[in-house]
Amino acid sequence: MRVVVAVDGETTTRAAHSLSTHPGVDEVVLLGPATSAHFDTVRSVSGFDAVVGTEKAVVPASKAGLPAVITGSMATGVGISGASVEGLALALAVGVEAVHSLAVAIPGDPDGEETVTFPSPIDGRPARRRRYDGHELHVAHGSDELAAAMVQGEARHRVVVDHPLFMAGIALAAGVGVLLDSPVTQPTPVWTRAEPYLRTAVGMGLVIGERSP
Repeated sequence: MRVVVAVDGETTTRAAHSLSTHPGVDEVVLLGPATSAHFDTVRSVSGFDAVVGTEKAVVPASKAGLPAVITGSMATGVGISGASVEGLALALAVGVEAVHSLAVAIPGDPDGEETVTFPSPIDGRPARRRRYDGHELHVAHGSDELAAAMVQGEARHRVVVDHPLFMAGIALAAGVGVLLDSPVTQPTPVWTRAEPYLRTAVGMGLVIGERSP
């Protein structure tokens, strides 16, 4: 697969690096005007297989008839949506019964009236309930040293804890793994294809911790 990354911040840059060493990805280039010492730059996405980035990537992808892989929701176009830390948490929740806590810890100013307890050293953080593409989860802001995606169920807990930019970059890049597994013909959130998405994320370096309470 030949992939164009529409650079829009550090997360997309990290995604490009994760994709460049992933099996099944034959070429990674950046969409101009971005420049890089590591990747070639193109002015058109025509002739490639997918466009990766934020919601802005949908426009060039749609014009070229290509699938997009994006961090947010996708109202139009074709491709993979929700390839983010929040989407990672929702993918982790697939197959977990009686979920009583679904949460992410991400950098930002602490805010919220509820407290969510993550694995140490993140521990307890104030959090607010947020809607993410039709799903509710707790978002806990805090230090930029670590991020987490966590789901707790009646008999199964799953969590990923890592550096925020590393995790976000892989969360985006792993959406390409869904396309490598099977094509899509409509907007497809990562959690609806959780198995290939999580498999790809693990292959790129994320570690999923799992235990019974």
